[in-house]
Amino acid sequence: MTRGLPRTLARAAAREAGLAPPKLGLKAVTSGQGGSYRTVCTFTGMQVPVTDALTYASQKIFDFTDGKVRIKGGTARLQFAVLTTRASTINDNAALTWSVGSAPASSATLAGTMVNVLASTARTLDGAGAALSSASTADVAAASTLDGTVTPVDLYLNLAFATGTDIDADGTLAVTGTITLLWENWGDNA
Repeated sequence: MTRGLPRTLARAAAREAGLAPPKLGLKAVTSGQGGSYRTVCTFTGMQVPVTDALTYASQKIFDFTDGKVRIKGGTARLQFAVLTTRASTINDNAALTWSVGSAPASSATLAGTMVNVLASTARTLDGAGAALSSASTADVAAASTLDGTVTPVDLYLNLAFATGTDIDADGTLAVTGTITLLWENWGDNA
């Protein structure tokens, strides 16, 4: 048997599970095989623009291949920095809510498919200037099954501000940290 063959097969199987979209500051590494996977999304200053008119934003962080996806568990540890001038964009001590879901944020209230992987987590942006906030941690609360048999499932990091007074003009957040998901792909009925 060729020496590196098992490792090569495992990497090929993980690539077939899904991948992260190209985005500066985002890297996803998937390991596993036989339909059972572990994906670690690592954020290193990934920028997410937030418009004042909406007070919410999303960034796609992973594309699963087609099939029913069963999220079994996971953890997240994120920190946020404001890259724009705080006094005139995203304010000091702004009340940020974040989540992970199979749909992008569509309102400042994160609910439904915007939070079906990781429930909304409240955090105050306590860092000064462009400094990182203290860490915000969360666990995947309950196992969920996402139906990607017709259209493959995507994962989004969703961000929202509680009130319009938290943001005065368009701004940019930088996200640093990790989200780890344990999941299975149950396949496609087709």
